[in-house]
Amino acid sequence: MPLYDVRCTACEAEVEVFAWTADRLYPCRACGAPVEKLPTARVSMRPDSIPGGLVLENLGSRPVKVESWSERKRIMRDRGLVESVRHVGARGSDKSVHTSRWT
Repeated sequence: MPLYDVRCTACEAEVEVFAWTADRLYPCRACGAPVEKLPTARVSMRPDSIPGGLVLENLGSRPVKVESWSERKRIMRDRGLVESVRHVGARGSDKSVHTSRWT
């Protein structure tokens, strides 16, 4: 459930609330007046370490065990691998990622 910063339109109290959507914010807990969502930038961070490690089996003839996401990224970069598949449009197509192979 997302976390929103809101301000009361009457008493100007600022609080953080959990809500399914910003459209359904509840009234101020202090005075009952409507609240407005404040512009905020949330940062999501995951730790670099991978507890127990991660075994990458399809990188070559032997599995490779990595202990951190940065180590995984370095190994993939060193081997010329990318994280996800890029779409390359067919020659003569409209180059759309969604419509290159309509039959």
